[in-house]
Amino acid sequence: MDIKLHEIPVRDLFKGYKDSQEEGVVAYNGLLDIRPKYQREFVYEEK
Repeated sequence: MDIKLHEIPVRDLFKGYKDSQEEGVVAYNGLLDIRPKYQREFVYEEK
């Protein structure tokens, strides 16, 4: 498997950014799965 470096401007990564409870968090026009829909939300207890 060959791994090739692709330089991408940060502004392009944010294109198509969507944060949805049901569908998770995606960016880069749907190509970057930041938080998949099957991963539960972060839970922290207050002290």
